[in-house]
Amino acid sequence: MDILKYILKRLSFILSLVCALVVISQAMNTDEYDRYLAGYKERAEFLSMAFDTSSNLTYYSVAAKYAGGTYIDEADSMLLELLKDPRGDMFWMFPVIGAYLYGKEVMSPEVRDAVRNSWKTYAPYRGDTENHWCMYYTSLYLAAEQWPDLPGQEWFNGKSSAENLQKAREYIIHWIEITTTIGQGEFDSPDYLPEYMIPMLLLADFAKDPAMRKRGKMMADYLMADFAVEHLDGQYVGGFSRITEPGVYEPLRSNSSAYAYLYFGTGEPRITQWILFPALSRYRLPEIIYRIAVDRDEAYVHKERKRVRNVIRYGDEINPPVYKYTYMTGDYALGSLQGGILQPIQQQTWNIRFTSGRPHTAVFGLHPYWSGYELAMFFPQRKKTLVADVVPSKQTYNQPDKWTGGSPYERTFQHKNTLLVLYDIPEGTNSEHISGFFPKTLDEVIHGDSGWIMMRAGNTFIGWYPFREYDWIEEEINWRLHSPYRQNGYIVEVRSTDEYQSIADFVSALQDAIPETNLQQNEVEATYRNPEGDKLQFTFPDRRYLNNSPVHIEDYALFDGPYLQAEVGSQMLTIRYKDMVRVLDFNTLKISEQ
Repeated sequence: MDILKYILKRLSFILSLVCALVVISQAMNTDEYDRYLAGYKERAEFLSMAFDTSSNLTYYSVAAKYAGGTYIDEADSMLLELLKDPRGDMFWMFPVIGAYLYGKEVMSPEVRDAVRNSWKTYAPYRGDTENHWCMYYTSLYLAAEQWPDLPGQEWFNGKSSAENLQKAREYIIHWIEITTTIGQGEFDSPDYLPEYMIPMLLLADFAKDPAMRKRGKMMADYLMADFAVEHLDGQYVGGFSRITEPGVYEPLRSNSSAYAYLYFGTGEPRITQWILFPALSRYRLPEIIYRIAVDRDEAYVHKERKRVRNVIRYGDEINPPVYKYTYMTGDYALGSLQGGILQPIQQQTWNIRFTSGRPHTAVFGLHPYWSGYELAMFFPQRKKTLVADVVPSKQTYNQPDKWTGGSPYERTFQHKNTLLVLYDIPEGTNSEHISGFFPKTLDEVIHGDSGWIMMRAGNTFIGWYPFREYDWIEEEINWRLHSPYRQNGYIVEVRSTDEYQSIADFVSALQDAIPETNLQQNEVEATYRNPEGDKLQFTFPDRRYLNNSPVHIEDYALFDGPYLQAEVGSQMLTIRYKDMVRVLDFNTLKISEQ
């Protein structure tokens, strides 16, 4: 009996100790998040101050002055001047309604009337891309809420306030539904993240309908969680639907890096109009998303399923699936899409991004493909004129030395930090070569006797094994691998100093890792065993085997990784970090936390 009492007493003591440690741990976590919020406030004030004190004639300066409450007369004068010549279509709509919403309680009646009248006299174009429509309909929704009960003749499109509100509401709900069931079309874009975040934040801050405010907040969480899990030191990583030069090789130049600085406290400060409304917003990043964004103590694999932009020609599906695979570490990330044309013009199928060697912290390859056929898949204009229509705004599109774009003749197979890329390019294609980008900021580059090109970027080691001969061309900021063979490919291996002590050890590990290839037209294939012993077999376009078992990328979930999980069609996202859980349920518009 005495022994039993002793055991129970000891168990009680241990339980009390565990509870005390949990309380201490929670208090430490709370203190850390409080410090994060204080840092966030400082960053937001720093970014908004640049606009509040600016005399530049922009809607962003106007919005900041109204929100700051100091330079109201100057804001009134600036806004009246801007409204004399409205321009910019949907890129006009959201900053002008944002400026109005921040200033309507303090602006003069004259300015208030001028803003209202602009929605009658200026007819903004709706655009033709997903981000255009998100900005257009969200702005229209907020404007229709502000000026209810007006007849059609008081609006630029001839529809009444009620009609505009209903149409905009239907589109916003539709976009949220399709995004949370089969994924975004303009997915994971380092340059276009703001075009979705800003509309959602304006809804979260200003929508009069509580359900629409909730949708805005939940979608802001959704978009930032999607970014956080593929974020490394201020950079968006992985394959991208859309990215521009120079962001493709200078990642911190992309607009998403301004969001990483504001919300995650990483990277470098960047003053851009695309960060002003987030800096003014009442939205605060949930602690769980912040922790996911900055914790890179353990490597992980993250998979996603997105969708192709609406296919209007040359396809059997309007939104075929996109399959993403990202391997994340604290030093580097290797990410890829499955290949093919998944988004016109600005797609990046795969890349490595690392933390060393700023500003040029990326290695990648591509087939610089372009054609009227590609554009006609997605744009309604005549195929014959499409290239000429696109080039004035996307000047690199038809250039053989460009660094962005997808190709129907490129496919990838990724397993952790090993990537196999194959090309089967028909004769007569506009570009019949492949290119690789290698920045001069790399610490070491070794062309080995085995055929491997070995590189070091700080703590990251990269190996690239070309299947065919190539030219090594020096350019301003990089070396270009140029291989003029239509049936082609390469292996990419990425490791860190956690796995190999030196580049010499890495070279030694890959010395005998030579793939077997067949590079005949319509028969492009490769078999390769990586240093860890995993065997990859890949036949162009989509036959993949890992260790003799077929890989079914078509089984990918919407999100599948240690931090994010979502099933296709579910309209639910589960966010996990250690003992924290946050569930976004768009079926019921509920957020639940543990």
